[in-house]
Amino acid sequence: MKLEPERHVAELIPKLSDDRVFYFPVRHHSPVCAWHIHNWILENKPAAVLIEGPESITAKVELLASEECLCPVAVYTSFIDRKYRLAALFPREGKADGEDLEPKEERAEEATAGKTARRDDFMRFAGFYPFCDYSPEMVAVRTGVESGARVRFIDLEYGEQILHKYEESFKKATELRDEDAGVRVKELTSDSHLKHSQYINSLVERMGCRDFDEMWDHLFESSINRLDTNSFVERLATYCALARLDYSEEDLRLDGTVARELCMAANIKDELDILEKAGIKGKVLVVTGGFHTAVLPDLVAGSVKRPKSVKFADDEAGTWLMRYSYDRLDSRTGYSAGMPSPAFYEKMWQLSKGEYKNSQLSFAAVEELAAEIYTEISWITRDKKYSSKITTPDTIAAVEMTRQLALLRGHRFPLREDILDGIRACFIKGEIHIEGRSVMELVHKNLAGDRVGKVPAGTELPPIVKDFLEEAIRLKLPVDSLSPKEVTLDLYKEEKHRQSSRLLHRLVLLSIPYARYLSGPDFVQGRRLDLVRELWSVAWSPVVESALIEASVYGFTVEEAAFFRLQEQIVELEEVGAGRSASSAVELLIRALRLGLHGHLDRLVRLIDSHIADDPSVGSVVASLGQLDILLSAREPLEGFSLESVQELKLAAYRRACRLLYEVGTLKEGELLDWLSSIQDLNEILVGAGTGSGADETEWTLDKDLYFNALKDIVDNLDRQVESAVVGAAYGVLFRNGLIDEETFILRVCGYLSGASSDPRKSAGIIRGLLHTASEVVWQVETVLKEVDSMFNGWDEDTFLALLPDLRLAFTHLTPSEVAKVAEKVSSLYDGKSFGTIVNTDLTEQDLLYGLKLNNAVKGLLRLDGLSFDGESHHDR
Repeated sequence: MKLEPERHVAELIPKLSDDRVFYFPVRHHSPVCAWHIHNWILENKPAAVLIEGPESITAKVELLASEECLCPVAVYTSFIDRKYRLAALFPREGKADGEDLEPKEERAEEATAGKTARRDDFMRFAGFYPFCDYSPEMVAVRTGVESGARVRFIDLEYGEQILHKYEESFKKATELRDEDAGVRVKELTSDSHLKHSQYINSLVERMGCRDFDEMWDHLFESSINRLDTNSFVERLATYCALARLDYSEEDLRLDGTVARELCMAANIKDELDILEKAGIKGKVLVVTGGFHTAVLPDLVAGSVKRPKSVKFADDEAGTWLMRYSYDRLDSRTGYSAGMPSPAFYEKMWQLSKGEYKNSQLSFAAVEELAAEIYTEISWITRDKKYSSKITTPDTIAAVEMTRQLALLRGHRFPLREDILDGIRACFIKGEIHIEGRSVMELVHKNLAGDRVGKVPAGTELPPIVKDFLEEAIRLKLPVDSLSPKEVTLDLYKEEKHRQSSRLLHRLVLLSIPYARYLSGPDFVQGRRLDLVRELWSVAWSPVVESALIEASVYGFTVEEAAFFRLQEQIVELEEVGAGRSASSAVELLIRALRLGLHGHLDRLVRLIDSHIADDPSVGSVVASLGQLDILLSAREPLEGFSLESVQELKLAAYRRACRLLYEVGTLKEGELLDWLSSIQDLNEILVGAGTGSGADETEWTLDKDLYFNALKDIVDNLDRQVESAVVGAAYGVLFRNGLIDEETFILRVCGYLSGASSDPRKSAGIIRGLLHTASEVVWQVETVLKEVDSMFNGWDEDTFLALLPDLRLAFTHLTPSEVAKVAEKVSSLYDGKSFGTIVNTDLTEQDLLYGLKLNNAVKGLLRLDGLSFDGESHHDR
């Protein structure tokens, strides 16, 4: 039964303060809340300051209060469910109601059976608890320590929050869902309950505000210096208590809120008992999100017990202090508990404390701050040559507009939206979402700021950072210089260089901004394999350390974290199937070897085997065959020779490709190039097989008859509506390998060309296929050349022009020298008339360099359009 709102608030307000406790509701990162807390602590000298946040942050209080701690910073906490506690929450088949669900090893194995058996990783969670100078929690820590109070954080540990939340929400589930696996990273501070409250949304609408943030500024930030602390607390508590009425007890139990509030209340009672037994006088200040404040007084007054504690091993949970940045604090970037424009509110905080240019918070001081913002934006638009340049008269008009808007709205000083409206009115000339887009992006970037914090020297580092530093020092990679240094690694001669390469590739996979790959062989895509060295640019910076801390949720070593990230890609491939792509699966295997994860490959080998068997694409299967050859050839860098199953996979891929050739009648639109390339590539693979290139002496022989019989089937069964280009490609391979004599070849190809006269496009297809797999035919077999010439002469102009694009595509497979040979042969058919110089070899070095530059520029433009010279799409790369 819901309480009447008025009665609910009337009963709550007196409970917020008594002779022992003062409950202070806050919005995370609110300057006005921080200002009142700062003043209250200095005036009342509390015995203890208790703050919402995981209990383990208490160990970081000294660091947070240190003068060396420069905001923004964040406490990063992670939980890796290595004991399968979450999986063990699910009921087993045939389990009796009420049966114990302790997460024992055998229970965990059963719980992860069935649908989740292929996941051999652990569920992982990570959270941030960010602080800036004007965060109420940070001000409570610093001012509390300064005043001599006991400062503690009182919320559930992060891992406990996860377990309690999932235990409640999974009670109705019967199995671990796919979407529940993997990694979840979130901010531990959150205003989502307030922002999604029907009461709050109705209030926003009734007050004529555009959003939650504008209403907040209007009701609260503007009240600084106007309301005393008690009045401010009563207003904010009323606001939060009414918002809470929108949520049922069941809602809050399922999302873990109830368990957290029970923990906070139990810790408050414990602190009161500790102080009483020690005879320490003074109040206890409780600083929590306003949503929780609404129930804490009643919980503390009652008989409350902390939810059952969970003991975590060192490799399951960790809490570390790390650098943070203003851009991540900005609610516009997705931080749910953030205030928008943190740099702006930082300056407002400094004004409230008299630290910004020795000014106190006043209408004139904020107006001056707005003028500085406008002037800087105006200067940038002119310096960077924006299409919408902001002039000095524009700036003056914006200042005046902001003043008038603030006065009209009854604000004691201009608020954030007053300043933004001044910009919208005076800086935007045209549609705000068109002409004004670049200017508004600049404005928001300016108001957000780019400050990065700093943690005190000697701050404890998580294992993954220590692991990286130890490995980097062992491998003699620089970790003490901010200047980029180039590192050259010989992948074939130096074992330590290979180890360095693997470490750097792992860091790239984890998005750690330490190393930048410049050049070297690309074993994944099969490019630049003639190179034997890798060139990297590496540079250490504090941002690298922060990124490593964030990656600790994936593992406590760089290798473990990289393997988990690779596993995520494996799971994604398993789930979406990537069209059951054998090529994608082999690519993951090569990537794993590139990362040096040789001890974790059994699952990938099984995945490749299943994908080869199910892959419907001949192009993908043949590509995987080529990739497996690369794997075998790159003995030192990849060490793929240690995988005994690679040869088996290669045989399986070859057999699957040959079987798919019999399904040529199912060729779909857009697949022709794949088929032509696959027929050609298979031929080249067979030519190279058994040569010892890249394989050991025991390399298994590929059965050539499987391939050639499939091609014979294509040319012998033309009643299946086979694409003529595929027929031409098959004839070309069979002729080159001596499986069709010249007489039969001429008879069949020329007969096909003349018989296809009713459909000239089929004739063009035959030519394209022949040139793709056996281009030498057109100058070595004169009868074919004459037949092609005769066919062209038989076309009228409209037919020729209609087929010209297809013919151009067909002849692109000829090199300039080959074009010259064909030209000579054609010339001989017409009394030796010369076509002139076709191949120009009289080129200077400058000509060649210019041609290469021009060629690269064209390639770049084609890639931007998702195209390439061979028609392959690059959108998926």
